[in-house]
Amino acid sequence: MAARTTPPDTTIEPAAPPRERSEVAHTKGTAPKRINVAVNPETVDALQRVIDREGVTLTEAVRRLIGYGEVLYRATKEEGAELLIKTDTQTRQVIIL
Repeated sequence: MAARTTPPDTTIEPAAPPRERSEVAHTKGTAPKRINVAVNPETVDALQRVIDREGVTLTEAVRRLIGYGEVLYRATKEEGAELLIKTDTQTRQVIIL
């Protein structure tokens, strides 16, 4: 038996064709729910950056980016907050449509 040289769940492969459309159920407080989604190349690149920089699995990269997105969504869409990105030299406003 050959030894595995790459950690499991870190390779991003092309998505399988969609089977049927389903809604994601609210699963707070329950076991994780497995979902199958197709993503665009930009999303694949974003996931790969998190995997490479943080040394995490694909699953963890998805969780992190969704978590970050939820924070931004709630702040801007539910609380009406402005999103500002501040560096040492500039501050810029980000508008999320």
